Amino acid sequence: MMPTLEDVLVYMGYDVTDDEVVNTNAARGLATATKTLHGAVGHDVETYLPEDPRVMELVLIYAEDLFSQRGMAAKVSGATRRLVADMELQLRMELRQAKEAAAG
Repeated sequence: MMPTLEDVLVYMGYDVTDDEVVNTNAARGLATATKTLHGAVGHDVETYLPEDPRVMELVLIYAEDLFSQRGMAAKVSGATRRLVADMELQLRMELRQAKEAAAG
């Protein structure tokens, strides 16, 4: 399940708002985060791992980082980088297994 704009805003600590600038920046971050997930893990991760909470968490992490770091050099903590790398690897491996199981 992919997060919604409301999910992203709540994750970032914003009340759901009518502020167009916040909504526009958060929506752009969400769109980019979704594409980042697809590039890092696989375009069909939602098909084969539809209820995996790591999918949503990665998109939220990516979106928050894009939102909060826009215009600056991104400085993500080492622990967060390891967490993201581990989740991406886990999802890639499980996606491959799910695809193989579906094929045969």
